[in-house]
Amino acid sequence: MKCLVLAPQRFGIREVAERIGQEWEEMGHDVEYRLPDGAAARIGPVTVGVVGIAEWWRKQFKELAQNPKAYDLIWTHQPISPTLPTKDPELWNRMIMTFHTTEHEGYRLAKQGIYPRKRLPYYATTRWFEGRFHKRLAALEGTNPMYTVVSSQLHDEIARFGVEDAVCIPNGVFVPEDRDFSPIRHEYGIPSDATVLFNIGRLTEQKRPAVFAETMTEVCNQRDDLYCIIAGKGRLADEVAGHTSERVKALGFVSDEEKWRWFADADVFASLSGYEGMPVATLEALSFGCPVVLSDIPAHRAVIDEYDATGRCVDVKSAAVAAAIDDVVGREADVELPTWEEIAEGYLERFNGRRSNVSAESKKLAPHR
Repeated sequence: MKCLVLAPQRFGIREVAERIGQEWEEMGHDVEYRLPDGAAARIGPVTVGVVGIAEWWRKQFKELAQNPKAYDLIWTHQPISPTLPTKDPELWNRMIMTFHTTEHEGYRLAKQGIYPRKRLPYYATTRWFEGRFHKRLAALEGTNPMYTVVSSQLHDEIARFGVEDAVCIPNGVFVPEDRDFSPIRHEYGIPSDATVLFNIGRLTEQKRPAVFAETMTEVCNQRDDLYCIIAGKGRLADEVAGHTSERVKALGFVSDEEKWRWFADADVFASLSGYEGMPVATLEALSFGCPVVLSDIPAHRAVIDEYDATGRCVDVKSAAVAAAIDDVVGREADVELPTWEEIAEGYLERFNGRRSNVSAESKKLAPHR
């Protein structure tokens, strides 16, 4: 098959799109990429976010509409466009539309104060664009793109703008095959018999890093043997720094090698995020056999339930977090995660099956001659 992969986003979404595309190439398919690495979200030096991304999608769809049969499969990541350049289902039915997050959820989180309330007008606009695009697409006769979500709780999010029929295909995780890493705690003066809790992620509002650091400070005051390591960088780094101490350490950016060493050496991985699409760091921790303590949000509950993972989902209160740590420490997580090859095959199997059904329905609806 001739495949086109489109993902204007940066970081994780781009990495997933590229990795699956590479797997398709290894299967013998012809794969092209359009991965602007965040440039679509900017106009010159100014970052405009989803508004710029929507314009990028409009241009892509307009170009593709000129030759809708140019590709057998077009894999799009969170497409959103102010217009539909064609009503021809020939183009749209060749698409997979994958959601990792939604603008609708961003709006809800801003209303709740998890995201900054000053961004409400922005999310109100992007939510409107998102809903309008997918509702207009659904109204086109004969149009039936394949929708997928990377985590089961996203079914509820995309249902808010009318998408009810989506397949859940989780992302893989980028972890080394050899997970035998040397201990790292001693390099930071942490005793070998201490309980080490590790957290890694961007220090942004959705991760609630300052809340995490403050909560873990309270938990460390209750447990003399506990050390907490916070890795990652972001605009809330200064707030996190205000809650650090000898036993709550903020490392900033760490290399992949250091990250793997912490996963291998930690006794517990913890996250108190206010929102996750698919919690990659949690899955990375589980792949190292590390039990998890997580905030009680849909994405975290989905990981615990769907993988039967060793962990607890808790309220963001120091007593609840401390009790959960006591419950999971010393227990090894035994989780079997899908490989990238299995995920890539899953996309193609479901897409080819859906295309066959769409073709059969089209023949039924075609006028007899």
